Amino acid sequence: MTAREALPGLWELPLEATSDTTALIPADLEAAVGHSLDVGHIHHVQGMLGVVHGLRFSPLPGPADWAYLTCSRGEVLVLVVDVRVGSPSFGRHREVRLSTAPGEPGTATPDTTESAPLAGLYVGPGLAHGFTALVDDSVLTHLGPRGRRPEKDRLVHAFDPTLRLPWPIDTGATGATGATGGRSALTLPPEGADAPLLAALRKSSRLPTWADWRARITERG
Repeated sequence: MTAREALPGLWELPLEATSDTTALIPADLEAAVGHSLDVGHIHHVQGMLGVVHGLRFSPLPGPADWAYLTCSRGEVLVLVVDVRVGSPSFGRHREVRLSTAPGEPGTATPDTTESAPLAGLYVGPGLAHGFTALVDDSVLTHLGPRGRRPEKDRLVHAFDPTLRLPWPIDTGATGATGATGGRSALTLPPEGADAPLLAALRKSSRLPTWADWRARITERG
């Protein structure tokens, strides 16, 4: 089995597709996405139970580029959302579990019941992603090209009700207020809690566009 494109610009790499276990990013994935994935930046995000990180995306046009996500410790749920205005899959999401335990992680979305284990995810520019730990003190590792600065990425509110994202604990959100109604709820770090809703970003023209993404793909040949 080879890498598969779950959404335009989002590639999933099954464990059995990985032929070189010593590489930071398997060559199998480079062949699928059609360009070199030379790693020049690595950072790790520690995830605690009950906390959501993201949704984070790189703006287009500009210096935005890919990120490769893998789980270095524990188990995490990653949600990827297409926020490219004009995309045929705008607003759609992909739900993926990544784990360090072989045979544990998998995918589950409204469009599929597939649950094959994954080695990692390639997230292209214009796609937003967030994650939460399914095991306390888990670590999600981000790999990217030289010069990538994730702190410059933009955020979409992870509990935006229009996205209907399947976080594993009830957010209790009737808007993006964080109201719980007395039930257990996920929380956001201050940066995420202050993030705008998708509609506000679209109105202010702060979302990437499908046309810009297509132009970038064309430039890469």
